[in-house]
Amino acid sequence: MRQCTLLLLSLALFGAGTAFDAAAAEPARCESPAEVASPDAANDPAAAENARGNQLTRAGDAAAALLAHSEAERLARASGNEELALRAAANAARDALDADRSDGIHARLVALRSEAESLPPGKARAGLLLHLGRSLAQLPAGDATASVDAVVTLRAAEAAARAAGDERLRSFALGWQGQVYEQRQRRADALDLTRRALFAAQTADAADALYRWQWQLGRLRRAETDNDGALREYRASAATLARMRAEGTAPLAGDQSFARDVEPLYDELVDLLLYRASTTEDAAARQALLAEARNTIEDQKAAELRDYFSDECLDAERRAAPESLPGALVVYPILLPDRMELVVGSARGLESISVPVGREALSAEVLQLRTLLEKRTTRQFLPHAQKLYDWLIRPLDARLAEPGIDTLVFVPSGPLRTIPLAALHDRDTNRYLIERIPIAITPGLALTDPRRIDRANIELLTAGISQSVQGFAPLANVPDELAQVRAVFKGESLLDQQFEIASFTTALQTKPFGIVHIASHGEFTADASQSFLLAWDGKISMGKLASLIGVTRFRAQPLELLTLSACETAAGDERAALGLAGVAVRSGARSAVATLWSVNDEASAELLAEFYRQLGDPTVSRGQALQRAQTKVMQVHRWRHPGYWSPYLLISNWL
Repeated sequence: MRQCTLLLLSLALFGAGTAFDAAAAEPARCESPAEVASPDAANDPAAAENARGNQLTRAGDAAAALLAHSEAERLARASGNEELALRAAANAARDALDADRSDGIHARLVALRSEAESLPPGKARAGLLLHLGRSLAQLPAGDATASVDAVVTLRAAEAAARAAGDERLRSFALGWQGQVYEQRQRRADALDLTRRALFAAQTADAADALYRWQWQLGRLRRAETDNDGALREYRASAATLARMRAEGTAPLAGDQSFARDVEPLYDELVDLLLYRASTTEDAAARQALLAEARNTIEDQKAAELRDYFSDECLDAERRAAPESLPGALVVYPILLPDRMELVVGSARGLESISVPVGREALSAEVLQLRTLLEKRTTRQFLPHAQKLYDWLIRPLDARLAEPGIDTLVFVPSGPLRTIPLAALHDRDTNRYLIERIPIAITPGLALTDPRRIDRANIELLTAGISQSVQGFAPLANVPDELAQVRAVFKGESLLDQQFEIASFTTALQTKPFGIVHIASHGEFTADASQSFLLAWDGKISMGKLASLIGVTRFRAQPLELLTLSACETAAGDERAALGLAGVAVRSGARSAVATLWSVNDEASAELLAEFYRQLGDPTVSRGQALQRAQTKVMQVHRWRHPGYWSPYLLISNWL
């Protein structure tokens, strides 16, 4: 079996998973800047333990963080450092909420509020009260008095922030009060507090607060059915967030806070744009609204990739998403709580198709399919493959029947990144989707450069490991796989001992290869420093690979295809496939072929050999080449199960 594991190492930098810092985007963890920056912090056991708890919180281990913060409180009280003790205690209370251990936390937070009010006036007092009020506001809904105590605490935080002259903290105190009233459906109070919070954020030039209150105001407007006012505020919030991103202060897509504090903004803005498009009679206005929705999705996809690789220049060459591409039906699935919207684009224009399945139900079905596809001795996957076909593909039947449509291009999000669409099954025709039409996925159409390969002048580099090295199992079919690739495209080959890091580096630096094919074990993680491909004498990090291959983007002959024929992602890991797709974008490759899970070595060699044989025909596109390779392999009885042929993905350019 080929092994190339993609792991998601999520970080939580603020919100429910961060430290309180007067300079941070959202004060929600209690951590003094001195605890991070001071060289003396290591000499204070209580401060060190509090900092360790904050790191555990960022890593998502609430139970371990609770133990660390509780110990920090004990040490701080023993040493007489009451301010640090209160910060650690507030963090521990929040950890308990994150770990679903809310019993007794309400009373604990109220007691800590009394202690916090005894602190000297200043930002520390205001920040601690704000943190406590936010935690009270997030107690379980069944706690009837929690919202009352939250408002009392947030009012105290506002007064403390005003006395300290800190308009940013005051903005948060006002805005969170507004959110409590929004949840209690006291909209008049919520509107008043949100406007005041917005004004304070503008006064402080605090974009991290401003976008939240613009967004909150948009939600309140929409609740009053003022859709024009709501759309105005949502657009303003998205613009503020774009400014933050340009300044490097926006939440990162890999953070837990992004899913809570940013992603819903994009989703709700798109939802509102689609609603407006569905209710307008003007065809031109409808197309404009659909285009804005599509562009909002593209912005979100680009942000996810930039943050995944911590590379703000990743999409420097990003272009506007084209209105349509000849021959392609482009689909953006938008997963909402109560339904899925398929935004579909072709030469005929844009439209939105509503499917009555919410994100939770779809995610559960996707996970079932992904898990069962890897069980190659059963057909338990089939009902799930058929249900997902009914949800995702059947609504597109009329568009797929349009003259000239020859490729289905998905821009997947969330759980849909984790499954191969090729394996979806039409119960009516008893065919898999890949038997109907070639399929490609892309992390964003604006990040894709669809062009045909100039086969006459292309150079090939193959590299692989067939023998057991560094504790990894041998891949016996790699020599045959590389030989069959070279039978179609001439070039250089680095096999086993020849595939050393230095020789691979030299090869990439000295020749303008148009195809790079790597058959070796490896690991892909969200942390580039921990990701690698296996060479004979060591590991090539993903960062190194991207920088080596990335030089091709500045050459007249770019890298047309990067093939990684030994990849695997964890079932249910929604960002792993994003990282896989992002490797192609970051490296400057126009397209990539890679797998979602381990594939039988013999089946892989046969499928890839056929893919390259087809690709050698100038009349055949990349999408058609992979389709023909997959359908050929499925004709072999022992490889008929989609677990053998479906995990191969064509990423980005399909021409």
